[in-house]
Amino acid sequence: MSLRPLRPLRIGLFGRGRLGAAIAAEAGGSLAWQVGRGETPISNADVADVVIDASVAEAVETHLDWALSTGTDLVIGTTGWSIPDLEARVGGRIGLLSASNFSLSVALMARLATVLGRFAALDPARDPYLVEHHHRLKVDAPSGTAKTLAAALMAGCPRKTEWTLGTPAPHQLSLGVVRAGAEFGLHTVGLDAPAEVLELTHRARSRAPFAQGALAAAQWLHGRKGVFTMDDLASDLLDPLFDNVHEGGPPARGARSSSPLVLPRGVSGQSPDTPPSGGRP
Repeated sequence: MSLRPLRPLRIGLFGRGRLGAAIAAEAGGSLAWQVGRGETPISNADVADVVIDASVAEAVETHLDWALSTGTDLVIGTTGWSIPDLEARVGGRIGLLSASNFSLSVALMARLATVLGRFAALDPARDPYLVEHHHRLKVDAPSGTAKTLAAALMAGCPRKTEWTLGTPAPHQLSLGVVRAGAEFGLHTVGLDAPAEVLELTHRARSRAPFAQGALAAAQWLHGRKGVFTMDDLASDLLDPLFDNVHEGGPPARGARSSSPLVLPRGVSGQSPDTPPSGGRP
C-alpha cells in the first residue's frame, strides 16, 4: 500500500522553531494557522483538519487538551514528554499520532536495527552499539530517535536489556551522544566484532524529510480515531519490502507482508517514557 497523494487538508501548527518553520514551508497554502510557545489559536482562526505539534515537551499536554476539546486530530512530533494515561484520555474521540522521527528512512532503519540485533544475538562476540550526533542547541540527549533505534536493536538482541550513556555492563547497550556544531541529525547503529565492524548510518541533510513526513502523517491520520505511532503508517510501506528477500527483486505491487517484522509498541513512534539513562525498551 502506498501513501495516498496529499489532498489539501487544512493544517494547524503549534511551534515556531526549526521544525515548525520547516513544516510551515512545506505546508504552503494548506497552513491554516501557526502559533508559538504559550500561544493558542485565536477563536476566529481558520479551522484546521489536523494539527501538528512541533513545539516543546512541556506544552504537549496543554495541546492535547486543546485537541480533545475541539475534536481536532493531533500529530505530535515533540520528544521528551510523558502522558501515562494517553490512550485512555484519547479513547475514540480524536486521532493522535506521535513520532520521535517522521522520516520513513529512519522507520526502515529501525527495522534493520532489529535485524542487526538478531545477528548480534547469534554470537556474544558481536557487540552492538549506537551513536547519535545533533547540533549543539538540541536539548534532549539522547534523542528520541536514538531511544527508538536502541529499543529496536535490543528487541533483536535479548542479552541487551537497557541502554546506558556510561561504560556498559554486559547486559547494557552502549549509547553515545554528541552535541556539537550544526548537525541536523546523524544516527549510527553498529556491531563491533573481533575481526570486523558493521555499521548502518542515517544522516539528515536538512529538516525537509521530517517536515514532509509530518504532513504525510497528518494526511494518514485524518479520519482515524485512537492512538497511533509512525510505525502504523510506515508498516503499510515498509513491511512488503521484506517479502521474499532471499529471492531478490522488488515485492509484488500492492503486496502486504505475510510475516511482517513486528517491533515493540512505540519503536517507530512515541518514546517519551524512556528514562534519561539506563533506558529499557
